[in-house]
Amino acid sequence: MAANPTDEAVARLKADWPQWQIWTVLRAVGGIIWCARRWDGTGPVLNADSADELAESLEARVSPRTSEP
Repeated sequence: MAANPTDEAVARLKADWPQWQIWTVLRAVGGIIWCARRWDGTGPVLNADSADELAESLEARVSPRTSEP
């Protein structure tokens, strides 16, 4: 069985950003949207068109070594 590249990218993001819940939504039109929100419920939900764009949005919000937004 072939690996799913989306699942692999989600797993990498989760490993890099443990303070954030990461998931994808398959839109009826337009493909996948990448989403993240802090596990503690603070701050906005981030949405992006790609895993790389979501990682950039997370980088802009916080360093992966800290838990502060």
